[in-house]
Amino acid sequence: MPAPDRPLLTVEHLTMRFGGLVAVHDVSFTAAGRRITAIIGPNGAGKTTVFNCITGFYSPTVGRIVLHGGRGDFLLERMEGYLIAQKARVARTFQNIRLFPRMSVLENLLVAQHNALMRASGMSVLGLLGAAGFRHAEREAVDHARYWLDRTALADVADIDAGTLPYGAQRRLEIARAMCTRPALLCLDEPAAGLNHAESRDLNHLLRFIRDEHEIGVLLIEHDMSVVMEISDHVVVLDYGRKIAEGSPEAVRHSPDVIRAYLGEEEGEALPPEVTADLKGEGGAGAAHERGPAETQ
Repeated sequence: MPAPDRPLLTVEHLTMRFGGLVAVHDVSFTAAGRRITAIIGPNGAGKTTVFNCITGFYSPTVGRIVLHGGRGDFLLERMEGYLIAQKARVARTFQNIRLFPRMSVLENLLVAQHNALMRASGMSVLGLLGAAGFRHAEREAVDHARYWLDRTALADVADIDAGTLPYGAQRRLEIARAMCTRPALLCLDEPAAGLNHAESRDLNHLLRFIRDEHEIGVLLIEHDMSVVMEISDHVVVLDYGRKIAEGSPEAVRHSPDVIRAYLGEEEGEALPPEVTADLKGEGGAGAAHERGPAETQ
């Protein structure tokens, strides 16, 4: 397990072009193990494109993306997406919820452990024969799923179809499902989107628990500054595909470049109180973040 300040993920000179559009240009940063790193920026800043490169949905035009694992380094830019999840153990949630709505809550968490169960079953043969090793692996998978049901306050709805859960519960289930893969790095795309204040507070507690008790690095994209500023150990700020600031939440909050990116104001112009509150994490995801359609996040 990486030390708290040792890099878990290294992104070097990442560039992503779509024809003549440069969505991300020469972005470099590190995310440490046992730390929460947030990637923020106005709409169209390139945040989701960076995530898609890390998790294998895109092959970057230029750049190096390294996950530093206990058994060696993984060059993610050279790996297929399914291998990034399976071998490098990078788990991801999405801005738009992607559950199996007609499966139960428990079944969604067991599906996340499909690869381990298939190996234990000898690709189904040992499972059909009822081999002891497979039965043991099956019990472990159920126990692991129930552990995350307890931690996400979903144990009472384990047998309910996932698609019938309230929105906030579906968000928690997505995180629980990602954790059932036993990730080394947990990537969360807008985990607080659509949550109310109480649900955002519960999300903060859950992510701290994952960081502190399970010692897992968390990388998140988030517009809700009340989440970012409260729980992040490190913040990376993008604007128009370029990195404009990086550091602690406190340092980023007072960066003139960050303020200009969110507001577009001239240097020296006074900040409206509602925007100051938003950058401090007191106002949630306010209108200061919206600067037009987000062709590329």
